[in-house]
Amino acid sequence: MSHDDDAQLNALFASAASAGIISSATQTLLSGHLGSVVIAGAAGKPLEDLEAADVTLITVLVDASSSIAHRGLEQAVRDGQSALLDAFAGSKEEDSILVALWTFADSTRVVHAYVPVADATRLDKKNYRGQGSTVLYDVWCDALASNVAYAEQLRSGGTPVRSVVVVVTDGEDCGSRRTAHECARISRDLLASEQFILALVGVGSEPDFVQVGTAMGIPAGCIAVQRDATPHALREVFQMVSRSAIRASRGQVRPGVHAGFFGP
Repeated sequence: MSHDDDAQLNALFASAASAGIISSATQTLLSGHLGSVVIAGAAGKPLEDLEAADVTLITVLVDASSSIAHRGLEQAVRDGQSALLDAFAGSKEEDSILVALWTFADSTRVVHAYVPVADATRLDKKNYRGQGSTVLYDVWCDALASNVAYAEQLRSGGTPVRSVVVVVTDGEDCGSRRTAHECARISRDLLASEQFILALVGVGSEPDFVQVGTAMGIPAGCIAVQRDATPHALREVFQMVSRSAIRASRGQVRPGVHAGFFGP
């Protein structure tokens, strides 16, 4: 990470704090955990190239831990993520949506930052395999930091932005440097700004995903649990996420702590 990258991100966090998006305490928390992953995640289509009057940033965080492989769910994840992109591409809101894709296991990986739907990467056997642990807290904090920075670039340029961040996982955290408390602190600030929808989908009967999500500051109305950890059920999860994200891009989901992301 160069000094210029560091300075630019810190300036964006300061701007977000001045705008009331985050508190000064969260600004300090974000600034203290900068790195190449956050920088990569904060990239995106340049403001001057955007054609939509307002933009919805959809950040999808996909579990790539070994339990996904052990359950025989890798291809279902690939199929589901591809179907999610197809749904975005077939919606009237396609031109106003920018998608970022992250995966996480022992570490976090930015597959790509914010790009138009047509330019988004589709998961395949080369770029997605389940192996390793589940750094759920790390990916959540890093992805939120990147989102705050890129969204602030757009807002500073006069483009209204709404953000949807959703994580799909089949387990609780294992191996993160960050904590649930840090996740919750950032989440609370972003939800209070009423510019963000934060959501979690848990796949499987264990752990208690509602407890996992609420400990991270995610509203109970934005937590969905698919107890049937089968390929068919996982594909349905991605369909549910795509429907909810499209509703959010239309302004049909109230942002903030009272959001009901997975409503009908």
